[in-house]
Amino acid sequence: MDNDGEWLLLERVLEWMIIVSVGSIVVSAWLLIPPILRPTVIAYPWRMPESHSYRERDKTRTVVLAGSFNPPHYGHLAMLEYLSKRYKQVIVVIGINPNKTYAVTPAQRVELLRKMLQVKKIDKNIRVEVYAGYIWRYARQQGATIFFRGIRSWERDGKEERSLQILNTWGPLVCGPFVWPLPTIFLEGKPEYNHISSTLIRDLTKDIAGKESEHVEQSLQDLVPPEVAKELSELYSKEAKKAS
Repeated sequence: MDNDGEWLLLERVLEWMIIVSVGSIVVSAWLLIPPILRPTVIAYPWRMPESHSYRERDKTRTVVLAGSFNPPHYGHLAMLEYLSKRYKQVIVVIGINPNKTYAVTPAQRVELLRKMLQVKKIDKNIRVEVYAGYIWRYARQQGATIFFRGIRSWERDGKEERSLQILNTWGPLVCGPFVWPLPTIFLEGKPEYNHISSTLIRDLTKDIAGKESEHVEQSLQDLVPPEVAKELSELYSKEAKKAS
């Protein structure tokens, strides 16, 4: 083949590469933009699939629930109990931002959550891990098929969650590279726990720092299991004093 023929072949290959790349982008956008505009939200009461085949399918799946859990509380535990009943394995992932300094480390929060799960006897098929990096990448490595995010409601938390959903949707395609993203499902909180937030607990621990054990447990009794209330209070009040 002469030089002109080689250049012609190369041009054709490049043209097809461009066409395929542009086509892939268009198809990806067509498939992935609708879930961002109309996210999948599971509202309370949380139900199991009506179809027996769907229930059996879910029992073979591994799912990931990501969050800061700073600290974990009854709202988180309610979600995890539901997920543990529905799926084969639930992996709770506490991410690490290398540019951020944590008063209570992710490792300490992992231990708190593990103790809460043991107390509530829902730790059989739930793992709690810390991961530094893209959580979608870790989820793929663990064979997860669904990425869950816990929210109070879409109206209250949707604006912040949408940016994370975009990252988890387009991140795998851009940084993977060309890794198809896991579907993201938002799990709305159980209404009786929607008044609870990690911020509320952190503020309370500042106010009850140094108080008697009975007073601590009473203040936190509706927010976290009493078996870990004192440990949680001591951990967060100690770090609050350091920060001040």
